[in-house]
Amino acid sequence: MTTNRPSCPLCSNNTKKNGTTSKGTTRWRCTKCGHSFTRSTQTHNKNAATMTWFIQWITGTQPLTQIAVTQNVSAKTLQRRFHWCWWIIPTPTIDTFRIYDQIFLDATYLRSGCLLIAASKTHVINWTWARQETTAAYTELLRPIAAPLVAVTDGGQGAQSAIHHCWPTTRIQRCLVHAQRTVRRHTTSNPRTDAGQNHLPPSPETHSHHRP
Repeated sequence: MTTNRPSCPLCSNNTKKNGTTSKGTTRWRCTKCGHSFTRSTQTHNKNAATMTWFIQWITGTQPLTQIAVTQNVSAKTLQRRFHWCWWIIPTPTIDTFRIYDQIFLDATYLRSGCLLIAASKTHVINWTWARQETTAAYTELLRPIAAPLVAVTDGGQGAQSAIHHCWPTTRIQRCLVHAQRTVRRHTTSNPRTDAGQNHLPPSPETHSHHRP
């Protein structure tokens, strides 16, 4: 007779009975990792474990195939388990009283929309989803953050208008990488004319700062 034994919510391995709770509910223990649980908490723990592995994957350096091996499943199975995790949108925790020396503003376009990001040199401060890089979208991004001394942008009009509205005392600096891309778009990377060579962006080495 086959026993309907649940699999471990953390490592998906076999389990065995491990006594009962004070209410008489059967307790199970994983034969591999030793995790103890009851059926009432199995779904919650399984989802929590899935989210833990999902965060480790998207924020770490391990490829999906390597994480799948540790879970004894295929990469396709693990990708299917992670499907619901993409719909969980974390809420950023913003210190509204902290004043940064410099904040970098940028956007990246994904299939689901445009993700606007405000970041310091060490971490992401705030983010918001939008359809395009409009003034209204950037205003929503900047409004909860105290005005920094300097804001670095790609030169887009939406970001600059929002900065003037939300942070009127903040100085705006054009990102050198974006400035180089704009120049190269008009001159190409190997201009043939003297005028084009004179406007060729300097090499990245000229932007390095060395301490004496």
